[in-house]
Amino acid sequence: MRFIMVVAAMLTAPVVVSARDYDCGDFSTQAEAQRVYEDAGPGDPYRLDRDHDGVACETLP
Repeated sequence: MRFIMVVAAMLTAPVVVSARDYDCGDFSTQAEAQRVYEDAGPGDPYRLDRDHDGVACETLP
């Protein structure tokens, strides 16, 4: 019985999907990078804002 409960818990556990690691080369425009930067929430998990001024990938068109 315990085995069945463990298997049932494993089958119903949420699947964790790892986040993609973006960099500026993944975007065609600064506006695209800015959207991802802002959607990521607080902080800069993708390191898109090198000078920490709130503007992502400033060298992109």
